[in-house]
Amino acid sequence: MTDETDFRKPIIEFAGPSGDYYADTFLKIQKAKLPRFHFNRAALLGSFVWAALRGSWLLFTIGFVVDLVALINLALVYKYTQAAADNADKAYLVERYEGWSQTHLIGAIVVFILGRLLFAWLADRFYAKQYERWRISHVVNSNFVPSRLLIALLISVLVIPIMLYRSTQFAPDERACIRQDRAIAQGEEVAFKAKFDCMIIGEFPTLFWIQRPDEISYPRDDNGNRIVLRTPPAEDAPPVNLNTYTAQTIDDGIGYLTVFYGAFFDGITRFLRGMLSAITSVFVGTPWPVTMCVLLFVAFKMAGTRTAIFVGASLIYLALFGFWQTAMDTLSLVVAASIICVVVGLPLGIWVGKSSRGQTIITPILDVMQTIPSFVYLLPAIAFFSIGKPPAILATVIFAMPPMVRLTALGLRQVAENTREAALAFGANPRQLLLKVELPLALPSIMAGINQVVMMSLSMVVIAALIGAGGMGYVVTEALENTETGRGVLAGVGIALLAMMIDRVVQKANANRQ
Repeated sequence: MTDETDFRKPIIEFAGPSGDYYADTFLKIQKAKLPRFHFNRAALLGSFVWAALRGSWLLFTIGFVVDLVALINLALVYKYTQAAADNADKAYLVERYEGWSQTHLIGAIVVFILGRLLFAWLADRFYAKQYERWRISHVVNSNFVPSRLLIALLISVLVIPIMLYRSTQFAPDERACIRQDRAIAQGEEVAFKAKFDCMIIGEFPTLFWIQRPDEISYPRDDNGNRIVLRTPPAEDAPPVNLNTYTAQTIDDGIGYLTVFYGAFFDGITRFLRGMLSAITSVFVGTPWPVTMCVLLFVAFKMAGTRTAIFVGASLIYLALFGFWQTAMDTLSLVVAASIICVVVGLPLGIWVGKSSRGQTIITPILDVMQTIPSFVYLLPAIAFFSIGKPPAILATVIFAMPPMVRLTALGLRQVAENTREAALAFGANPRQLLLKVELPLALPSIMAGINQVVMMSLSMVVIAALIGAGGMGYVVTEALENTETGRGVLAGVGIALLAMMIDRVVQKANANRQ
């Protein structure tokens, strides 16, 4: 009995009012005897107010968000009911608004009830964890403090009114706000409500306008040389926002590079075409029986009998369904992109793995390359290299190179320091340390990077087909355009089999080497 009293005393001190209830509950939690459907009634009724009084701000956030979502749905019920009444002469709008109103009413009821039950279920469990932290450090909030209501009240005043107003109003579109900004700039009177709506509940407001940039063209002079011709905007031309100004500047920069440095980009295009032509002549120019036998032999030697059987079955699928030529075309593009990724990515990975400065410079670039949408790669590729397979290869390289760099750097960092010290103690210079110790030990990670490069290159074939890459991706895009579901599915399976073939061979070869 004394021991239980000793356990209860700090809980009562922590909880303050209703301390006996929390002592009983926390002891049940510690003994794993709390009923599965135990709910805190005070939390069920008080929600985020109860959490604020108890100083549990995580619970406060949960309760506040749940109640706010329910309240917003009720506001939307009012909004669409009013809209239905204002458009009573248009039956199709009335039906639409009434349907939305009923949906939001049901949503408000469901969110409120289920949210409150969830909050009440979590309350004692979260509060018990808060008590455990309080036992370690008394800086953690404890007791029942009415002054904490001021924080809850301040948050409610700052958030709830504007959220309710936004939910009961139809927000103005961007064009309406732009017209309003121009009207204000010309000295016209605009209602306060219209200004407030554009500033607060519409799109993010245009904070400043920029003078429209000059139009730039590149005609030839009398000697046939390209010149830069700037045409100022008309005097009455309206200003533009930051988006339009920056986009125009980027377009002008790309135009300047393509006009005055076209020979450089043409050289890259010729190099890529020559490289791809050499690879294509191997896969496409060789008779199919020879190509198939060579691929089977490579798979057998590198990965064993089972993988060779799978490769054979995949190749037979591609041949029987008429995808052999396009599959070899796709394989040529993937091999070309993978070679560039390895040749460029391996040195970059070594630099990132061995230099903190290299990591600082390259890591943000890799982050952008991996997170930017795939279609964005196609825009500069088309701008500099037109359409066809060379820009498709470059777009694929940008998309697929980051894993090569990252995994190479990771493999080098994972080499044990005592291994490096032993090699240096035996007289190895930095080049020997890299080539004979670090790279061989990092090879599994490097091989994983190569595998990822190939897989990501294959995942780009459909997107690259949009700019003339051809191959299996073109079959898929053509089937999508003509709604040929069966043909598209068969081509998609063929792409998957190509990916699985390469993945199985590379992984098995890496495992056998280890």
